[in-house]
Amino acid sequence: MKEKIQTFGRALSAMVMPNIGAFIAWGLITAIFIQGGWWPNENIAKMVAPMLKYLLPTLIAFTAGKNVGGYRGGVAGAVAAMGVIIGTDTPMFLGAMIMGPIAGWCVKKFDKLVEGKIGAGFEMLVDNFSLGIIAMLLAIAGYLVIGHAVAWITGLLSGGVNWMLAHKLNPLLAVLVDPAKVLFLNNAVNHGIMTPLGIQQAAEMGQSMLFLVDPNPGPGLGILLACWAFGKGNTKQSAPGAVVIQLFGGIHEIYFPYVLARPILLLAVMVGNICALGFYTLVDFGLVAPASPGSLISIILMSPKGKTLLGILGVLIGTAISFLLAAPMVKARPDFQGESEGSPMLPGTDGGTPLSASGISKIVFACDAGMGSSALGATRFKARLMKAGLGAIKCTNCAVGDIPADASLVICQRELEQRARTSGKEVLAITNFLSDPALDSLLARLSAPPVLQKSNILTGLPSESKEDAIRRAGGLLCSSGYVSEDYIDAMLEREKVTSTYMGMGLAIPHGTAGAKDKVLRSGIVVLQYPEGVDFDGEKARLIVGIAGVGDEHLDILAKVAGALDDEALLERLGTTNDSEEIYKTLK
Repeated sequence: MKEKIQTFGRALSAMVMPNIGAFIAWGLITAIFIQGGWWPNENIAKMVAPMLKYLLPTLIAFTAGKNVGGYRGGVAGAVAAMGVIIGTDTPMFLGAMIMGPIAGWCVKKFDKLVEGKIGAGFEMLVDNFSLGIIAMLLAIAGYLVIGHAVAWITGLLSGGVNWMLAHKLNPLLAVLVDPAKVLFLNNAVNHGIMTPLGIQQAAEMGQSMLFLVDPNPGPGLGILLACWAFGKGNTKQSAPGAVVIQLFGGIHEIYFPYVLARPILLLAVMVGNICALGFYTLVDFGLVAPASPGSLISIILMSPKGKTLLGILGVLIGTAISFLLAAPMVKARPDFQGESEGSPMLPGTDGGTPLSASGISKIVFACDAGMGSSALGATRFKARLMKAGLGAIKCTNCAVGDIPADASLVICQRELEQRARTSGKEVLAITNFLSDPALDSLLARLSAPPVLQKSNILTGLPSESKEDAIRRAGGLLCSSGYVSEDYIDAMLEREKVTSTYMGMGLAIPHGTAGAKDKVLRSGIVVLQYPEGVDFDGEKARLIVGIAGVGDEHLDILAKVAGALDDEALLERLGTTNDSEEIYKTLK
């Protein structure tokens, strides 16, 4: 059930979120140029009504149709929406959110039905006329039937909202919206429900408090300030940056991990929002257009002329109440921010194979909508990559449902991990885009030298004793930063227990199991002896010294042996003067 609600909520949000810029443009024109605005202008204000009636619903319908049926579905959705828009006097946001997906679905089904059945040379004819006919029929249906039904439904919803306003009950919306927002729906309630209803209300009354049910940054800000003031460890360290982003950036996902790690804090969020909405109700305050992102700056810009201070006071009230309630909760458990589970070894698709850092060329941060927390995470981590000299690694962000095919690694919050894994990409789940140990470990892994460096392949070496050859391999591992000096003795000790000669001229010396703590990072070195080194009566021409962190040495051993299991290849590599050939074989 929860999954179905999440899917429905994401679908609603996905219709509106990409068009928020257009809503803001309409809101700014409304706030500035209408009669009673900041700088009234009768001519410019003429754009307000057509944008509200035609432009915004059409954009929603196009986006919704495109989400379901591609670009053709978007075009059909826009045309179909005109039926409900023209057929009624009510702003048809709900109608557009119905007609868009229906049109996209019809186009998608038709395209699948005729796939592979269209004769050569008739593709454009069929595509254009099928799209036109489908769109025409849906527009007519919208004009004659659907638009009137939606107008009736919209009237009921508006009546309910007006009833709540009349009885001063609208602050109780926070009891429903805040848990849904934090736990699984995030932007869906705001952009899928509150924004369309709020725009209709603003068109009738000049403002709407529905625009403030979700976007007020105050309640989340209070949680973060409490964590900053009374938290410890990672909770306290990550809170200051989150405070700035919450208040001025309006990315509310930034406080979600703190609440999810200590769910009782949700009470503080709800009560803080109820108090803020109660204040807005008492002073009859609302915004003229959606505040997105939900920052203090957005609320100031979308406040009616002469009421800006009321908008700010509501944010401060939500902050203060939330802070006072959250403070004792944080004091009771000052370092509750959960550490990321798992290892920065980045499990592969088989559930246990570590992803080589050298294989990471594009990192993608993913969030639900692909606009808020993922953009923040990508920007911050990209700056860290640049500082570490890893600017060649691309770092971008996207919606979790639109992960690009060329992504090497996807980073997302834990609640989105399963959805991210459906892309078939490597996934690193974290709790906080601002400060997470897994991100630190990932950066350290990316910054570490590769397992095999070209400079660690030595060819044409003169024959020497087995012990000296092993010391040479161990010394090269040590000088390259893979092991401490004590690991060399462990390699010699391992050779006394059992020979590391593998056959066909290959030896793979390594340390004992007790020397794992001497390994700083995984690495291998290659020594070539054309005349061979005596390993208890056998001649080893290639000596590959290995060191692996934890159990990685088993994986490295298996991969080296697998890469060199061809006798003719080993014979050639044991005498070649080209170290590049050895590198390409083993890298």
